[in-house]
Amino acid sequence: MNPGPGNSSMILKLTGFGLWLLSLALPVAVLAQQPVYGVPGLAPGMPGLNPYVPGATPGIPGLTPFVPGAVPGMPGLTPGLPGMTPGVPGYNPMSQTVPYIQPQAPGSYTQPQTVQQPYGLQNPWVYPSRPAQSFQPQQPAQVPVIKPYLEIEVDSNTAYVHQNLVMIIRVISTVNLKTATAQMQDTDDVIFRQLGDATAKTRTRRGQTEIVNTLHFQLTPLRSGRIELDEISVTGVMDVAAPTDASYDAVAPTRVSLTVSDPVPGVQPWLPLQELVLSASLSNDERVGEGEPMTLTVVQRAVGMSGAQLPSLETQLQAPGHRLYREKSDYEGTVTKQGQLVGTRTDRYTLVPQQGNEVVIPAIRVDWFNVKRHRKETSVLPSRLLNERERRSGEQGLVISGEQAGATVYWIMWLISLLTAFLLGRYWQRLAPYLRSFRHWLWQRLNTASQPALRHTAEVLARMSPQRNLHRLRRQVADNLPRSARLWFCVRSADDEQDPDDWSQVLRFLINRRLGLSAQLPMSKLAEKIIEIHPGADSDKIRALLSELEAGLFAGRPIQDFAAWKKEFKRQIRPRPFARLRFRPRYLQPAGLPSLNPTS
Repeated sequence: MNPGPGNSSMILKLTGFGLWLLSLALPVAVLAQQPVYGVPGLAPGMPGLNPYVPGATPGIPGLTPFVPGAVPGMPGLTPGLPGMTPGVPGYNPMSQTVPYIQPQAPGSYTQPQTVQQPYGLQNPWVYPSRPAQSFQPQQPAQVPVIKPYLEIEVDSNTAYVHQNLVMIIRVISTVNLKTATAQMQDTDDVIFRQLGDATAKTRTRRGQTEIVNTLHFQLTPLRSGRIELDEISVTGVMDVAAPTDASYDAVAPTRVSLTVSDPVPGVQPWLPLQELVLSASLSNDERVGEGEPMTLTVVQRAVGMSGAQLPSLETQLQAPGHRLYREKSDYEGTVTKQGQLVGTRTDRYTLVPQQGNEVVIPAIRVDWFNVKRHRKETSVLPSRLLNERERRSGEQGLVISGEQAGATVYWIMWLISLLTAFLLGRYWQRLAPYLRSFRHWLWQRLNTASQPALRHTAEVLARMSPQRNLHRLRRQVADNLPRSARLWFCVRSADDEQDPDDWSQVLRFLINRRLGLSAQLPMSKLAEKIIEIHPGADSDKIRALLSELEAGLFAGRPIQDFAAWKKEFKRQIRPRPFARLRFRPRYLQPAGLPSLNPTS
């Protein structure tokens, strides 16, 4: 259906009204640097707005996008997207190109042409493409930087002169520290010395993670009385982005005060320690002789002093029988996890004997003062004599020490026995019921626990029974004997029978079981089997004896003396181990000499 003249005039009026609204909205959009559909200040749903602009309310009557040829409400025209004219190819409302339709006469059709708009000019009747937004990575939350602060800890506030104390300085911060330098200077009252490098770890306090840098210092007071240390501070640089705020200066909140006592007289050298242990070892001592060098190593281990502060023991090791040369001295000082200063001094000497094959290493005594018990103590390293006789006497000394230890244990056991007897005699009436109940309970527990073991033991003993095993052993031995020996044992087993018929039945049963011969063999064949088993037996005698037995059993001619018959039969079948050697075939015997006077 073609539009009439009245409809065309209505379209022109609406087009003019739309252009007037556009002329009002464009200046406002340009000033706000926003597209037409985003004019600020206009609420969605106001009359006069394009229903296809985002934010507007669609469905207001009388508003039709200005596209030539689009007539709302005409039959046969079903608009799709906003502003799309059906039947016009190549129109895309989301692009920046607008199809241009050339006016034409009624009844004719011309292919629409696409005109590219210049850059910056937007089509007000289509959705403009949104500008691409650049992706900005999310920045991590900035942790507030807190200035570092200090925590000071000293293992003791009371000490003696020259007693080493361990002072721990903790620098707490929320960021990493590049440097941390403690500002402390030696004075006439105290001496400071750093122990090792700084260590770092993290901790959580009040829901916040903190970094703790720990510094250890050796604090040594030089005079007695009350000493108040100067203000302790730590300076350095933090590992932060801002260079102006990177430096810091942390000051301890309180000052450290010490109460120092004078040295105890009579303790020389003055070594205020918590512990001192001496040890020594000797190498290359397999051969002790004049001019043969040996290596002596002496180790001092002290708690409360570094290795460099421990004294040398070289003068105590000198003796007229040898010469001593220092090789090397090693010093070590560490701080344990408990905050104790542990020092080690290792001295190595070369010891050369000068008088024969005997070397005497003198004893070492070191006096020191125990600061925990407040008393003088002495660490001793006993002397040592190196020669063969001393080694034997040393072994005897070990035997004597073992005898003394055994005597001590003997007396201790007697005392324990007497004490137990006294307590039982004194409280027996009270303890008897409890002991009986305990015995009953213990017996039940032991019986229950031992039942599986007892059953297993009974089974093992049954399997190990001598009677059972001897019988089994006898059977195995009999089964592995030669056939002649087995036949002999069968005849010996049947020898107790006095009746020929019973004797025959028992013998047949046994030879069937032990030799595998049939129990139904006639006497003639049985005789041949026996001759085969006993090659050294008299075959004619065996046949005659068994024929006599057969006649006595079946022909009614009983044997007059059955005991003599059995004796003769046993003599014939007795085992002959070397029968095959004695009874060789005739063709193996050497031929005799020819006659001296041969006849024609």
